[in-house]
Amino acid sequence: MNKILVIGDSCTDVFIYGDCYRLNPEAPTPVLKENYKKEYEGMAANVVNNVRALGLDCDFITQKENIIKTRFVDEKSNYVLLRIDNDNLITPLSCAPLSWADTLDYSNYDLVIISDYNKGFLSENFLIYVFKYSKLTFIDTKKAIGDWMKNATYIKINESEYSNPKNDLDFIKNHKQKFIITIGEGGALYNDLIYKPKRTVTVRDVVGAGDSFLAAIACHYYIHKNIIRAIKFANVCAGEVVAQKGIAFPKQKLL
Repeated sequence: MNKILVIGDSCTDVFIYGDCYRLNPEAPTPVLKENYKKEYEGMAANVVNNVRALGLDCDFITQKENIIKTRFVDEKSNYVLLRIDNDNLITPLSCAPLSWADTLDYSNYDLVIISDYNKGFLSENFLIYVFKYSKLTFIDTKKAIGDWMKNATYIKINESEYSNPKNDLDFIKNHKQKFIITIGEGGALYNDLIYKPKRTVTVRDVVGAGDSFLAAIACHYYIHKNIIRAIKFANVCAGEVVAQKGIAFPKQKLL
């Protein structure tokens, strides 16, 4: 039986769709008439849902507090007018009542996927511990890159995160075989080579695409043990997701 664990900060993604039918007379802003609202499990919880959409199952560790991201969207254009984040104070994973996670035997899992949005749930010291005892790890992190992640198997980040001025450039140079850098519609960069999607899609919504890519590349590599094939598979999955409105899942299956 496949034993996969996802660890990370999760949220509730709220989309309020409506029509922008006039301008606000008090300020140069559109007035949104609400039509309907949709809610999704986001961030690390979205990674979990993507893993399951691919045909695998996993355990999940996340914070007890709820983070809410609310987007106000013009339904006709799918343009996000405003996003409001309600970031509650997060209890770090090393603290009660989640201290059991510190003693969890990560070596029992065949794959550990870390979705770190850097909201205060996962510390560098805790992640060092996870990397040390896990067989195979994929991490997507908003933290600055440094020596703390030397025992991670693969590190998936986007262009902006890769260009963070706080990153340890020597670490990146010496461990470039660990990094998969997503470059939007251009695909992904790995070991100085760009792997482009085979087909171009009309982008409707990029929300959650990084989560889908992370789940796809980690699970495909876990099954097939070929990182290039995993990158190409993840490109396909991310393309399917961005072509749909709101939070979506890939149609691909691994098994």
